[in-house]
Amino acid sequence: MDVGIVTTHVPPAKGYGGVSVTCGVLTKAWAERGHNMALVATDESIDGRLREEDVKLGKQVDVRLYRCYGFRRWGFGLRAIPAIFKLCWQAPRLYIHGIATWPSTLAAVFCVLLRRPFMVAVHGGLMPEHVALIRRQKPHKWLFYKRLTFPTLRRAIAVHCTSDTEAMGVTDVLGKDARILLVPNGIDSREFQVAGYPQGQGTQLCFLGHVQQEKGINAFIRAWLKTRRPNDRLVVAGRSVDGAYFEEFQDLLAQAQGAISYKGYLPVADVKQLLADSHFLVLPSGLEETGGMRENFGNVVAEAMAAGRPVLVAKGLAWDHLASYGAGLVFERNETSVCAVLRQTQVVNQATWQEMSLRSREYVEQQLDPVKLGDKVWKVLTKIDQAKLPQSLIEGSSYE
Repeated sequence: MDVGIVTTHVPPAKGYGGVSVTCGVLTKAWAERGHNMALVATDESIDGRLREEDVKLGKQVDVRLYRCYGFRRWGFGLRAIPAIFKLCWQAPRLYIHGIATWPSTLAAVFCVLLRRPFMVAVHGGLMPEHVALIRRQKPHKWLFYKRLTFPTLRRAIAVHCTSDTEAMGVTDVLGKDARILLVPNGIDSREFQVAGYPQGQGTQLCFLGHVQQEKGINAFIRAWLKTRRPNDRLVVAGRSVDGAYFEEFQDLLAQAQGAISYKGYLPVADVKQLLADSHFLVLPSGLEETGGMRENFGNVVAEAMAAGRPVLVAKGLAWDHLASYGAGLVFERNETSVCAVLRQTQVVNQATWQEMSLRSREYVEQQLDPVKLGDKVWKVLTKIDQAKLPQSLIEGSSYE
């Protein structure tokens, strides 16, 4: 075994978003290089428990699932204790997806106790505004972070971040000496086919993600309602995780009088079809004033671009440079800026859109190749002695 991997949820688990997807893409990329791995995760999925044979990450990956119950989002299950301890005992080093969940916390603690080198991908858990929200409104969670999460992160080989904003958040809580590896998430463009220009009148936008405050979708809808033309459409796909916020979302749908469609959670094939039917994907994370910005990268942006769909994204994520690249438009996190960008989309003709589509796919192929990016992470994780790790090797920089 070259590396042990711990994650809360693993593909094909449904309903748990980016961390699971990223784990799958990165593990497959490492498997493609011939690396031998063992992975521990929960059997949790919203449509039924996973079996180990359901997880297809490559023949080099020994998948070990434990029974999850109770706090399913956080991956609780007592069988995680022996499973993760055994993995930490066997593996020469570990890669941990996420922080402050049951399995990720156990893995970090066991690695420290057993003196196993490990790396942690924080997956948005330390975005600056999210940390400020925890400090202000969730004192028990903040105490957990201070007493357990931060001390173990300081012992890691490196903290894997995917955007400059996320790296800033890690530095804010761990200090200027925090060892940060700045490498974006990869996306296998071979799994996405580029569709042609969407048919029909008007402009169709789509949003893929949880209907919750941190995603900013309600604030985006309010701006969209002020600027939409009679034939413009917005399609929202994703499950609700916040009852009060979802009620507000439903009120906005009623105001749209049929111009907004809500599809709920969609399987992968339907997601790809929705992208094919849409002109742009939108990711308005952080647009809600009280929600904060939690999205560190936004895998859905990479997936949309792989399908040849330009994107509309909030400033401060990993995509601020896409407008200059010609693959999308970036808006400030306020309604005025959103409205201005929406009006820009209304004057994009088919020829301009097709150029944006080509640039989007090109960007993914050139900048987000999962095997090449996985190599960068693997090198730091496996080839460098933690005690001799030069700061210059892992500080990273923008990847425009």
